[in-house]
Amino acid sequence: MKAGACSLAVVFLLVGAAHAQQNQPIYPVYDGFLKNPDGSYTLSFAYFSHNADVVTVQPGPANTFAPTPGDRMQPTTFKPGHWRFQCVMVVGPEFDGKLKWTLAYAGTSTGTSERMLQSNWNLVEGAPALSKIDSAKVPRGVCLNRAPTVRVLGVTARPNNPPTLSVALNEELNLFGSAHDEGLPRGKALVVEWKMLKGPGTVSFTIPGAARTKATFSAPGLYELELTATDSEFTERTRLNVRVGQ
Repeated sequence: MKAGACSLAVVFLLVGAAHAQQNQPIYPVYDGFLKNPDGSYTLSFAYFSHNADVVTVQPGPANTFAPTPGDRMQPTTFKPGHWRFQCVMVVGPEFDGKLKWTLAYAGTSTGTSERMLQSNWNLVEGAPALSKIDSAKVPRGVCLNRAPTVRVLGVTARPNNPPTLSVALNEELNLFGSAHDEGLPRGKALVVEWKMLKGPGTVSFTIPGAARTKATFSAPGLYELELTATDSEFTERTRLNVRVGQ
């Protein structure tokens, strides 16, 4: 094969691989259930996307629940990877264990288990957080909007005692923030912001509206920073201290 033809073949292979990453199935997943004190059940659904970029699948035949209603405020935006607890739903004591979420994308249609109340589906991971949902007050039979999850990777936030990072004056500090949400309310973007709460000088963030950013400080001393994320209904935050040396 000539060099030009070889190069062209490589290009076709790369284009094909890129196309494959953008046209892969999305699998709905059933996380499991909790039985609540009032006899109701809290159900949790997840998804797994093999696509390299975010994919949108609107409610309808390609993104539906059965039995009706098909639109139960399930996710419509699917990020790459495995995302748990993306549709958390409370159903009444009369629930018979038959509820199926079906997704069709890239020529593949898959659905979750319909035998939902078997003992092996009893949730362990995530149960403490889901048990805090007031099952008597929330809407039933629809995915619930919950507060975003906000943290800074590599540090452990403790109530009233933020972790402390250290950096030299005039040195950039990498802030590996993380903010995630299940996508509700629909049509409302997750808004993320870094800001300084206290400090002897000023802080400059390269991208203050991004969870992952860099910060530089104008003077030595102790600063308190805060990362917030809001979905327009709920806001969550985490804080950390930064000790800036000479």
